[in-house]
This record gives sequence, C-alpha cells and structure tokens, in this order.
Amino acid sequence: MDKIELGAHAKMIINNKAYSLIFELVQKNYMQAWSQTKPNQEELRETLYNTSVALEDVKRQIEALAVAGDNATFTKESEDK
Repeated sequence: MDKIELGAHAKMIINNKAYSLIFELVQKNYMQAWSQTKPNQEELRETLYNTSVALEDVKRQIEALAVAGDNATFTKESEDK
C-alpha cells in the first residue's frame, strides 16, 4: 500500500462520525479510572497515564498518515503536469 492509498484509508477513518467520539470516550474513561486511583497505586496510575498518552499517539499517527497521503497526491499531481 502506497502513501496515497494509506492516506485515503486514514481519511476515511477520520471522516467517520464515530472517530472523534470514540477517542474522546476512551480518553475520558482512562482519565476517570486514573482519577479514582489512590496515590499509592503507582503502577496502575502509571499504566493508565501511559495508555492515555499512547492513545493520543495513535490518533496523531492516523491524522499524520492522512496528511502524508494528501501531500503525496499533491506531489504526484504536480509531477504529472
């Protein structure tokens, strides 16, 4: 799969109405779980925090792939002219 095709698939995911809602819901659940931990639950707190950060990384990567696909499309169209 090339950058253009991968970017198109990423854009389909982003354009899905559930995309933002799902990420927000999952993020909210992690933060709620984290807020209910006790200070002495260091390992659980760290795991929840790191998982929350990883979730944001996944979201950013999907969005970066969509942008990269658009850039590759623009480059290809410019070269074809």
